[in-house]
Amino acid sequence: MVRETRHLWVGNLPENVREEKIIEHFKRYGRVESVKVLPKRGSEGGVAAFVDFVDIKSAQKAHNAINKMGDRDLRTDYNEPGTIPSAARGLDDSLSLGSRGRDVSGFTRAAGGAVYGPPTSLHSRDGRYERRLDG
Repeated sequence: MVRETRHLWVGNLPENVREEKIIEHFKRYGRVESVKVLPKRGSEGGVAAFVDFVDIKSAQKAHNAINKMGDRDLRTDYNEPGTIPSAARGLDDSLSLGSRGRDVSGFTRAAGGAVYGPPTSLHSRDGRYERRLDG
């Protein structure tokens, strides 16, 4: 399970949705810091976006509410910037990881499919992830 954050992934949005419409919809839960509409994936389903709130309480309210836009039931999931939300995984594995909206540099594709996580060069000897600030 993804931990709760102030960042949400929102899926099944209408095809021609604009950032302003998404902000208008989600501001009922609290102040929206930013919205990034992602490129459409595949021929079916809706568009997705990242919605970043100013605080976690607003994101929790939005995630726990039933959200509809037009005739579409929106799906939400918590998201850590720089990762692919669990709700979006497996929807269309044919897209490159770099085209999914957030910075996913350092993520790799293996012969058996996508590998999500930092490159092994960033793991310590005991297997834990080491965050390097030297760039």
